[in-house]
Amino acid sequence: MEQFHVISILGADARILKNDSDLAQATHELNSKCLRLHARHAVSWLLRAAFVLSLFLLGRYVVEGTIGGAISWTAGFVALHVLWHMAKGHLAIQGDRQAKLYWLQNDAGNTEFCSNDPIVATMASQEPAEAPRWFGHTAS
Repeated sequence: MEQFHVISILGADARILKNDSDLAQATHELNSKCLRLHARHAVSWLLRAAFVLSLFLLGRYVVEGTIGGAISWTAGFVALHVLWHMAKGHLAIQGDRQAKLYWLQNDAGNTEFCSNDPIVATMASQEPAEAPRWFGHTAS
């Protein structure tokens, strides 16, 4: 189990905060970084949506017959897929922001023990003790 390593990795972006102005500045930096991530994510998926729209328009107005209908329907289903991934990505960015904000507030409120403690960051994970043997069999 890598409990200590997981804890130190999740709080790696957080730092020891001395006062409220440091917390406000760190929160502002985190919010601006997340805003840039949201914008980059939206632009990339909007470009994909523009491609899907061009496929729809191609199938609707340029290609005639059943092939045009098939292209239009395919573009419609792909548009739903694009919207789903766009929403999923924004929720992931929002969840990451909330986790980092939690670490910032936790480290600001707890000056005695924080995630940047060198003992926690370098402590090796502990393996569970070997189970006792009963009648020569090992526990599995």
